[in-house]
Order: sequence, then C-alpha cells, then structure tokens
Amino acid sequence: MSQRVTIAVPEPLFTRLQPVKHQFNISAVCQEALEMAITIEEIKTQVAEDENLVQRLQTEKKVLLNKVRQEGFELGIRSSAKLSYKDFRHFERVQSLATALDEDVLDYLFSYLDQKDCPEPARQLDADFAYLLEVDPASRITFAQGWIDGVLSVWQTIKTQVDTAQ
Repeated sequence: MSQRVTIAVPEPLFTRLQPVKHQFNISAVCQEALEMAITIEEIKTQVAEDENLVQRLQTEKKVLLNKVRQEGFELGIRSSAKLSYKDFRHFERVQSLATALDEDVLDYLFSYLDQKDCPEPARQLDADFAYLLEVDPASRITFAQGWIDGVLSVWQTIKTQVDTAQ
C-alpha cells in the first residue's frame, strides 16, 4: 500500500516543471530521488555502526551505478541535438542490445560523439567520476546504457512529431 507525501518546491523549480511535467511521472521521480537519499543516509548509518561491510559496499555500488547511469543519461540528452534521424532510428533498433555492451563501449561512444561534432565541454565529467569510468568496466557499460536511454528519451518525445511532419 502506498502512502501519500506532499512536497514543496521552490517557485523557480515549479515554473520550470510546468512545461515538461507531462513527459514523466513526477511521483516516480520523487520516489527514486527519495530512495537514493534514504539509501545514502542508511549507508552513513551503517558505516557509523560498523555493521555488514559487504552489504554496505553493495549498496554504495548501487548508488554509484545509479549516478553513473544518470550522468550517461544526461549526456545522451545533451548530445541528441547532434544526431540525425538515421541515428535515432538506429539507436531505437539496437536498444535491446545495450545489455550486451562490453567494457570498450565508452571508447566507441566518445569516438562516435567526436564524429558527430559533440563539443568536448558538453562531455566534461567530474575528475572523480571520470576516474571511476576508467577503473570500473561495469561503470563504463552503465554509462553507455544511460546515454542510449537519454538519447531515446529525446527521441520518444519528438518521434511522433518527426514522423507525422511532411
């Protein structure tokens, strides 16, 4: 059974929300953010209590991979402006294959973005975050999967308009 919670948002955020609120489930977004915030606080509590290390590290990994995916998703949205109709259709067709990506995918992704003239500043990542992508193959795969999802979220928003325009 679900419980209702009311949240307050600053006026500028509310104003920005209005034109896009129909494009996503506000409740789901808030639930996910709350889940992440609670998870982080639970991790802090677990560390302070010095309890089950493996469980704590697994939770940290989950939180980090969520952040990695989100960074990839946001880059996908930002870089979508450089993609062609053919590119969007291609990524739509191969989305199901994204689960089979390998650890070299990030090299291919950045090379692809270079070909699309996606500006380097749009791809700048925090140094700690970039280091994580360098040392963890799972992070590179998750980042690329997030990128594809970001690109396709843009495509789903505009697809009908593109396909019906003559």
